[in-house]
Amino acid sequence: MSTFNTRQFRAGNSQAVRIPAKMAFPPQTELVVYREGNRIIVEPKERTLGDIPRILHTLNQNFIGRRPEFEENKRDWS
Repeated sequence: MSTFNTRQFRAGNSQAVRIPAKMAFPPQTELVVYREGNRIIVEPKERTLGDIPRILHTLNQNFIGRRPEFEENKRDWS
C-alpha cells in the first residue's frame, strides 16, 4: 500500500487534500466519501445495473466501426 503525508487546505468553503498523480483516480470517476471513526475514506463508487446505459454510451463513442477479422467472406457453395 502506498502512503504519503499531506495537509488539508481550504477550497472555497470545503476542506481539500492533494492526491499525487500516481495515486489519482482516472478522470470522471465518481467517488464515495465516508467517515469511519477518525478516518475519511475515498473510494470509487460501485457500479450498478443502472450505470449500464452510461457505460454503453461511453463505449459507443470509442467504437471505430466494423472489425475486418469478423466480416463474413462470400463463399461459393456450388
